[in-house]
Amino acid sequence: MLCFLSLRRGDASLMTPIMGSKPVFVAIFVVLFNLSSQNLEVSTWVAVGLTTLSIALIGWPEKASDFSFSGLLMAISGAAGFGLLDSLVPFFTHRSDPFFLLFIIFGSVGLFSILIIPWTEGSFLTFRSKADGWMWLSALPMGGQAIFMSVAIGFYQVPTEANIFYAGRGFWSVVLVAVIGGWIGLAEGKSSKSLLLRRMVGALLLIIGIWLASI
Repeated sequence: MLCFLSLRRGDASLMTPIMGSKPVFVAIFVVLFNLSSQNLEVSTWVAVGLTTLSIALIGWPEKASDFSFSGLLMAISGAAGFGLLDSLVPFFTHRSDPFFLLFIIFGSVGLFSILIIPWTEGSFLTFRSKADGWMWLSALPMGGQAIFMSVAIGFYQVPTEANIFYAGRGFWSVVLVAVIGGWIGLAEGKSSKSLLLRRMVGALLLIIGIWLASI
């Protein structure tokens, strides 16, 4: 809910990369709650630091921009929630049936999604030809990546490293907004070149962090 509310209050090229801060929270929770039998590699901590710096570059607003502090706070809070879940998955996977655990995780998401239907605006069952088509198409890869991420995190116990890879979505969000943002009705595609350049640099730092995590 926090993730989608943040997208509603702020532009996608800002809020989506902020979700890339998950590795920071995963690393913090893994160490804070002693959830790993192995110490994180120095390269992983460097990657986490680069992720933090990239978020600062991406999230710093222009003076004249329509900046939403509440949207930014929701995005960071959502990332922290995801980070807490991902740090707990490998810990509990090896103390129970892994597939039952994954069923509980995704089943609860489905249940909570049904419970928030009464708070939707307008008629929920009305079919919107443009929006709903894209929504159902996006649900397939989103569901797939969530399952693959959980399997990788749970079975191989690499929550921080997996999330640094996942942070690469921030890079693609900046690129896609700049290239096809206007075509799909996103106003932020018309942002100043300096803002897009700074966000691109921040997104590239995420890619460097991914490379560090892989070695």
